[in-house]
Amino acid sequence: MTISKYSFHVLFLILLVSFSFSYAHFRHITPKEIDPKSFNSHSSPLSPSLTSKGSGLLSGSSSSKDSSLFDNLSSSNASGSSKISDSSSVSTNSKGFAFSGSFRGSGLLSASANSGASNNKEFNINLKANLSGCFSKVFAFGDSYTDTGNARLIGILKSFVGAVLTGRVSQGGNSNFKLGGRSSNGRMVVDFLCDSLNIPTPIPYKAISSDFDFDSNSGVNFAVGGATSLSGDFFVNHKIGHTLMWKGIPLGFQTQIEWFNHFVTRIACKRKTEEECKAEMGKHLIWLGQMGVDDFARVIGSSVSMRWLTDITINHISKILTTLLDSGGKFVVVQGLPPVGCCPLSKLLTPQSEKDEMGCSLVINRAVMAHNELLQKTLEDFRVRHGTEVTISYADYFNAYKAIMGNLAGFGFSDGSEACCGVGGGLLNFNLHNLCGMAGTTACEKPSNHVHWDGLHLTEAMHKQITRLFLHGGYCKPSFDDIISRQRNSGT
Repeated sequence: MTISKYSFHVLFLILLVSFSFSYAHFRHITPKEIDPKSFNSHSSPLSPSLTSKGSGLLSGSSSSKDSSLFDNLSSSNASGSSKISDSSSVSTNSKGFAFSGSFRGSGLLSASANSGASNNKEFNINLKANLSGCFSKVFAFGDSYTDTGNARLIGILKSFVGAVLTGRVSQGGNSNFKLGGRSSNGRMVVDFLCDSLNIPTPIPYKAISSDFDFDSNSGVNFAVGGATSLSGDFFVNHKIGHTLMWKGIPLGFQTQIEWFNHFVTRIACKRKTEEECKAEMGKHLIWLGQMGVDDFARVIGSSVSMRWLTDITINHISKILTTLLDSGGKFVVVQGLPPVGCCPLSKLLTPQSEKDEMGCSLVINRAVMAHNELLQKTLEDFRVRHGTEVTISYADYFNAYKAIMGNLAGFGFSDGSEACCGVGGGLLNFNLHNLCGMAGTTACEKPSNHVHWDGLHLTEAMHKQITRLFLHGGYCKPSFDDIISRQRNSGT
């Protein structure tokens, strides 16, 4: 790792100071008052209050116009205690589950009348039900939660990750399944999605050979682990030190646009007219996995303002979405971010006073909620501009995750805190200096009982349950059933 013991202690001291200021800054936030216009794409990436108020994770004067998004993220109750509340979290989904919308307090999730074994039965439904034969291809974009091999193929994974990919550290899962560079112990959402559609998982873009036949092959996965909204120069100039499991400066999300454009012009639409090309792309499902998890993880403790990071990440998502729609895409699912503050990495770097009753980072999860709120407003703008010609669905990762964490046993889990693969034991089994695959780390015997795989990423079992909630639990808006219905009615 690039973080020395000395610099880690300095980083932790900075965190203690920053969270003390951040707490006062975030106590009076309500998501319904968020105004996307408050974001300034030219705003500074660094905290404007570093010299006078400390180097907070989130920072800035409460009276500043461009901070209003983060000044309106949670509400205070009568006693002054802060709660995290997603604007869409107090609701009942199509399966009859009512959500309290709070990460603080005891009522994360309450099942309507049934719980326990009945939930196991309900969420062990056939993922292929009513979906087979709909879409013949999926095109995927995103970061390490969606990448099925690009990071490995271009050589940006650190050598110790190979211990997991080659089996020197047990996957603890299906030994017949080839990870191929996945940041998990097995399949991920994009794999289960394609399984439910009864089609092959998209091929990593970097695995495409010169004789690739678009008409007879599967879709393509452009996602790459470690992908960032930050520029290469930014990493160098501001010494972002959390390289985690990736080598050097990570690729920007812009790279995925470039890869897609190259694929369309050189392969998918070769010998096709522009109209024929757009018609072809309009037949397939486009899946934008979450973008921003890796960035949120790597800037913890730095002087990077999370509101600025959210701004530029949403801009990148907008650019990708614009490119896809201009190329003829008609059916798009865009994932929001999960509660990054609940991963072992975030918990490790968060002072106890800034954690909720689940042990999650309040500040980081509020920043994630701001990202999701702005993303939903951005998607709605796209819907208004494009009308009924396109279907753009928001996959609510945040609340799907909450549903599972609020009923672990009902979804087949016994542990929602520890990293399955790691070292150190305790409540997290995570060491920033000794990540999964390094000497001394081991994998748990039953990863299927765990939510977290390596401290930043999820297990195959968690990916599977998240997929079920996306496809059949009402956590896509519009629902995945609506997407299928519109696709069938379109005649494509």
